[in-house]
Amino acid sequence: LMYELVEEYITNVDEIMNLVHKHEVEGKFTARGLGSTEKHATKYGESHFSSLFEKDMSRELVETVWKTVPVQERKWVSQIVINKYVPGDWLIKHQDSAGGYWQFKLVFLTEGKPHFKYWNKEGEEVLLQEVKGAMFKMPIETWHEVTKIEPNEEPKYSLCLIWE
Repeated sequence: LMYELVEEYITNVDEIMNLVHKHEVEGKFTARGLGSTEKHATKYGESHFSSLFEKDMSRELVETVWKTVPVQERKWVSQIVINKYVPGDWLIKHQDSAGGYWQFKLVFLTEGKPHFKYWNKEGEEVLLQEVKGAMFKMPIETWHEVTKIEPNEEPKYSLCLIWE
């Protein structure tokens, strides 16, 4: 399958999220987007969200992230990043291949109203229902975005596994 949602890819989301919230309180997330240094921009415009980079994660969090990831997946991963989207945030339409990555896996740490949208090989838009702990498998050149989080919504979090 070219596009596939693999449920229960990780099974300790609550444990991960408890540690993520501690990192938030400690101010470890980096703003991405308008006026920030760690920009994320494409020809479609700029994004606005925040990221917790591996270099800013405690060893405990890194180990907790790896705890239930399938063993064969751990090899060669260059970095892990946790992205956070609060009301008003969005991720502009982009391709992960543009970042020079050869493989990229997205794991949903929250669910709720869907905001993850991708364009299939036929160019059709698909809005994906996020499932906590599920990994979305897509070709590296797939165009995708996170639509703007609405004012009354809970923040969304996702884990990115990146092979450079």
